[in-house]
Amino acid sequence: MKCPVCRATYRVPEKVENSNSASAYLCRRCGVDLAPLIHLHDLAIWHHHQAIQALQAGNLQEAMQSNERALALYSNCADFYALAGQILALQGEFVPAIGAWQKALQIAPEHPNASKFFQFFAQILPASTQSFYWSLD
Repeated sequence: MKCPVCRATYRVPEKVENSNSASAYLCRRCGVDLAPLIHLHDLAIWHHHQAIQALQAGNLQEAMQSNERALALYSNCADFYALAGQILALQGEFVPAIGAWQKALQIAPEHPNASKFFQFFAQILPASTQSFYWSLD
């Protein structure tokens, strides 16, 4: 996560990793309070975990809704897009699934699941679908 003021990457200080010290939530470069941003990030992760649980239970609609909430709160996480791609593929929405995996790979080029699924579906989709989709970027 990056500070919205100075764009420094936020890292939890080692000494206060398990404490709720207010200084743990300050940007190390500019000193701005990042607590609200960290709270949103944590909430996004919670929704992502809810999506995984719903997917494991076989509830694709609930899984997609929870994952969309996670993406709405924090849109710079490759795992969220990779999961969206998996859910979309399970729903038979292959072109949007490829789009989600492409977004995951833009964020994290070495993402294992996104890379694996993207390569698989790129091989099996008809060439006409691929050329249409890839022209949208």
